[in-house]
Amino acid sequence: MIHNLSHDDADNNSVDSNYDIEIPTITTTGSVDALVTSATTTSLDSIKYDAATIKAEFKTYQKILPHPDKLLQEQHSFTYLRNKIEESEIDMPRFLKYKFEGGIKPHIALCCLLLGEYEAELKKQKEREKNNQRKKQKYDNHPWGIYPFLVKILSFGYLHNQLNNPADYIRDQFFRVAHVIPTHVVPSDVLRKKIKNKGLPVPNYFLDPDDPRQFPPHIALLVMLQDGEMESRKLDSFLNRLVFSSFALISLLLRIVLEVIGGAGAIWGGAEVVKLRNADNAELWRWLSIGVGVLCFARFVTLNVPYKEDEGDILGPAGPWSLRLSLRLRAVCDHPFHYFVRALPPSTPKKKVD
Repeated sequence: MIHNLSHDDADNNSVDSNYDIEIPTITTTGSVDALVTSATTTSLDSIKYDAATIKAEFKTYQKILPHPDKLLQEQHSFTYLRNKIEESEIDMPRFLKYKFEGGIKPHIALCCLLLGEYEAELKKQKEREKNNQRKKQKYDNHPWGIYPFLVKILSFGYLHNQLNNPADYIRDQFFRVAHVIPTHVVPSDVLRKKIKNKGLPVPNYFLDPDDPRQFPPHIALLVMLQDGEMESRKLDSFLNRLVFSSFALISLLLRIVLEVIGGAGAIWGGAEVVKLRNADNAELWRWLSIGVGVLCFARFVTLNVPYKEDEGDILGPAGPWSLRLSLRLRAVCDHPFHYFVRALPPSTPKKKVD
């Protein structure tokens, strides 16, 4: 039977090289335990590598790591982190070990961690439904109060509050595809194939390393672990929000002045310079200037309105904090509207398929 073929067999020997073997996911098994169990090496103790184990390991080397934004900006290599931990004479975490050392691939460790969060969110969702409670709105706990709700209302549901914290961004991308993530250990290319074949966007940390939007899964894992210890919450501080929101707002207003009002003003002033406008035809040129201003505004909206395809590209692979300060300022200056809003709605965990 073709269902018994391995992934290599399906790629090399089948008539259709795109044949996709069915692999259990959290929506079909209802639990992340399958992945946790299969992620272990064959040993006498059969140690499980679950979220609790990953977090416990993290506490041993947490203090030697850079801040989350620095990790994303510098994207330290696998080897660099190994050397840094070895120099500190700390036990090597399993996701940084080689295969012959009993190591686990970073993308598998990241799946174990995030599927654990996803499963916990599913349980909360089920509990809310059991108690007939309405899901709490995102804006209830938002630092800016009702702002996200106003964004959704004023845009007629098209736009949503932007996620600028890297950990929130990583989690949001994963939750969109968590229901198709295999609960068996698979290579990264098979993982990408599974996601693509369901018509879903591949999270940036699962992309091919040659993709310019990709950042390593071991970096994403460390950022999530740091977020669990509240290290990345400083990025959401009032001062940071105030500074970058003010910069984005000023940039947006300047672009409107230059690209919209400037276009209309150029027609009005240019007509006077070349002596086409005078007191007799001023009204005509006023309407011509307004017409050009309307066209400039339409161009401005087309270039600046967020689209779903902008995710993980316009403001950095994991939001603006994944870019160095100079690049972050340039990205926000180029796309100030994207700093405030996005086209993608918040991700929602999907129920188990019975």
